[in-house]
Amino acid sequence: MLTTFDRYLLKRYFHAFAVCFVAAIGVFFVFDAFTNADEFQKASPDGSVWPIMRRMAVYYGCQSSLLLSLVGHMLCVLATMIVLVTVQRTGELHPVLASGVPLYRVVLPLVTGAVLVNAGMMVNQEWVLPRVAHVLQTPRGRRVEQGVDVRPSLDFATHVLISARVVYPGAGKMEGAEFVLPVPDVVTRLTTLKASRAQYVSGGPGGRSGWLLFGLDPVPGELPLAAAGREIVWAGRRPGTLFLVSGVTPDQLSEKAGNSRFLSTPDLLKRIHNPSQATRVAHDQSLAIHARLTRPLLNIAAVFLVVPFLVRRESRGAVTNLAIAGGVMLGLLGAAEACLYLASFQVLAPDVAAWLPVVASGMCATWYARHAET
Repeated sequence: MLTTFDRYLLKRYFHAFAVCFVAAIGVFFVFDAFTNADEFQKASPDGSVWPIMRRMAVYYGCQSSLLLSLVGHMLCVLATMIVLVTVQRTGELHPVLASGVPLYRVVLPLVTGAVLVNAGMMVNQEWVLPRVAHVLQTPRGRRVEQGVDVRPSLDFATHVLISARVVYPGAGKMEGAEFVLPVPDVVTRLTTLKASRAQYVSGGPGGRSGWLLFGLDPVPGELPLAAAGREIVWAGRRPGTLFLVSGVTPDQLSEKAGNSRFLSTPDLLKRIHNPSQATRVAHDQSLAIHARLTRPLLNIAAVFLVVPFLVRRESRGAVTNLAIAGGVMLGLLGAAEACLYLASFQVLAPDVAAWLPVVASGMCATWYARHAET
């Protein structure tokens, strides 16, 4: 049961987190908006202000969701540090400790606040970011309806190279599509199949996923399909259409397709087991999902680790304690990023790289707990 002082600390924690997050958004907005002002002006060819303001509001509203996933774990620990230093400087902590309340019982509301913030970050990652991913992939001065630029992608399952003039990740379609059909896996001679429009279908013929093609060149009857190619290229239900089996989805064709932050955990798991992508990409996504699952535990361990450095028995001052705790936090987060960096080059296994900082921070928090003031 939360006491009055617990609710007071919890309120201070959320206030500190909100102030830090709004400040981070403000710094990003000012820097990015002034740097890319010319890009936003492309949203209004006639020079009116309202389309530009509307585009900036949509863009930075979605960017705030991405920013939360990027800096939320640091702000989670920083808010704890701010609250502890504040209550010490105002003399609110020592009377509570003098009354016999253990220090870690005092910081329990802060740990609760960190858990709630991490829960909010998980909701943001699993629900919000995947739904605004198509907006984040769109250039600043371009509306979502205008699509995004395409990065040609090779389907490693069928060896078909897929490209297009423009792709619409939210609508699951692309225009000016080109499919380079390989020899002899699909066709008897090298052929580039062009389609004026292509729509991605999750459940096509035989329950397979792929692209439904319209406006074909060459027409279906002129394709030199090999025997194996008839399992990849199917005749569509409508005359003059084809269905091409592929696991390359529309969001994988955008220029920002390599960012796994745009995917929910179930989608990321499906992407890892997708045979249409490269082994290197699957390794990076496996690393991302391990890091995603261990990040909340690392945040909570970091909160417990900085407490003994902020409320020390032999303290040299609140400012010194804050500087030491800040250095410890940066060291811990830097070590975690270094482990992920080594794992990206396959020096460490993904699970080892994700769990090593959690175990190390837990051990350090237990070791330094004896130095905390009680």
